[in-house]
Amino acid sequence: MIKLFVSDLDGTMYHKGELFDHDVEALKKLIDQDIILCFASGRLDYEIVEIMETLEGNFHRISMNGTYIYSKDGEALLDATFHPTVVNKIYEMISPDKFLRYVADNTTYYIEEKTDIVKEIEKNSNMQAVEIKTLKEELGNTITPKKYVVIGEDEDLIQLQNELQKELPEYITSFISAKNCLDIVPANISKGSAIQILIDKLGINSNEIACIGDSYNDIPMFHLTPNSFAMEDADDEVKKHASYVVPSVSEAIKIALQIK
Repeated sequence: MIKLFVSDLDGTMYHKGELFDHDVEALKKLIDQDIILCFASGRLDYEIVEIMETLEGNFHRISMNGTYIYSKDGEALLDATFHPTVVNKIYEMISPDKFLRYVADNTTYYIEEKTDIVKEIEKNSNMQAVEIKTLKEELGNTITPKKYVVIGEDEDLIQLQNELQKELPEYITSFISAKNCLDIVPANISKGSAIQILIDKLGINSNEIACIGDSYNDIPMFHLTPNSFAMEDADDEVKKHASYVVPSVSEAIKIALQIK
C-alpha cells in the first residue's frame, strides 16, 4: 500500500504555468485517504509553496533537486551546501562565452548581467534573476551558492558536465534538468537521496512510496522504488528507468491507489 506520493513539478504537475484540474483533484483524493504528499523540484522552496497553494493540507517539499528538504511542518531536514574551496572553481569552469551562468541561494537566482538574451529567457521561464555585476566576488562572501544553473547548447552542456565530474568528482553532482539546462548541486545530492532521508524520518520503506517525473533529475528517485512513473512525453532515456509510463499525474495516482 502506498503511504507517500512524490511528484515533480515542471513538465509533470505544472505545465506552462498551469496546474491541471484533474491532477489537483487526484492529489486531493490522496489527502482524503491519508496518503502523504511530497513535491520534489529543481525550483526554490517558496516557488513550490506558491505553485501548490491550491491544495488543502500541508505537504513535504524537496527543493533545488535535493539541496533542501522541508517537512510539512516546516522543519528543515536538509540544507546542503558546496565545500567553500570549490565555490569559485565551479563558476570559473563555466565559460561565459558558451553559457549563461546563474547562481542560486535558498531564495534567489543571481546573474552577472541581464542581457537581452537573458531577458528573453526569463520572459518564458520560471528563473527571474537578480543582476549583480560583482557576482564572482560575492560568491562565498555575501552569497552562499546552493545550485548553479547553466544554460547552453546540449552538446556543450554534456561536455561541461563531463569536465566538472572529472575535475571535481568529490564535490559536485550535476543533472541535465531540461533541454539546454544543466543543474550543478553539492556532491551526493539528488531527489533520490533526499527522498531517502525523508522516508527514513517518516519510517516508510521504499515499497510504500510512489513517484512521478519527466526528466533526468528524476531518475535517482525512480531507482528508489518499484512504484515509479515517467510522463509519456519524457525522453526515452528517462522513461526506461521508470516502472510505468503515463500521460498524467492523475493516471499515476489511479494506478498507485491500486498497489497493495
